[in-house]
Amino acid sequence: YTLSLHDALPISDTEADRLARILKLKPGASVADVGAGSGDMSIAMATRVAPGGTVYSTEIDPKLLDKIREAVKKAGLRNVVVITAKQHDTGLPSNSCDAIFLREVYHHLVDPAAIDRSLFAAMRPGGRLAIIDFDPIPGEPAAPGVPASHGKFHGVAKRIVEREVTRSGFRPISIGDWPAKGPEKLYCILFIKPRPGMRSESR
Repeated sequence: YTLSLHDALPISDTEADRLARILKLKPGASVADVGAGSGDMSIAMATRVAPGGTVYSTEIDPKLLDKIREAVKKAGLRNVVVITAKQHDTGLPSNSCDAIFLREVYHHLVDPAAIDRSLFAAMRPGGRLAIIDFDPIPGEPAAPGVPASHGKFHGVAKRIVEREVTRSGFRPISIGDWPAKGPEKLYCILFIKPRPGMRSESR
């Protein structure tokens, strides 16, 4: 995901609060912001998992990584870990996350299956994954390098995200609209990494 649209929407406290709520974030939790853009949401989450919590802020673009580091330094935060991601690997440590989110990033993935496996490996059992994205927009070409199975238009269909992420071992638990400031109509699919013997999980 060479570039995310993470910065296309202004970060509002309302969105950050809603995201923290659906991911069930509490002080002491570890959460990953995959494809973090310039790090605004990472910083918003850092205050919500303090004290004792950690935010892993991942990006693939060196310029954006520099922006994240600068923003973290400016905010005086000590609980944000900046990670250089790759096209086929999030770079997240194994079994390190209580929650993970991808905000307008999934439709940029050139190897979604590998990233989904990396997300699953990084997530602790019972942890929640939120994929926030938008359905394909007719007339706008798809991001470079994305799988042909995602179609030729910019965006990614909900059913494709659900199918691919479920294939990696996650279990979908909810899907719904997500507040947006731009022209795209966003959705959020919430998944859980099942614990051994887990039957079901509700919102």
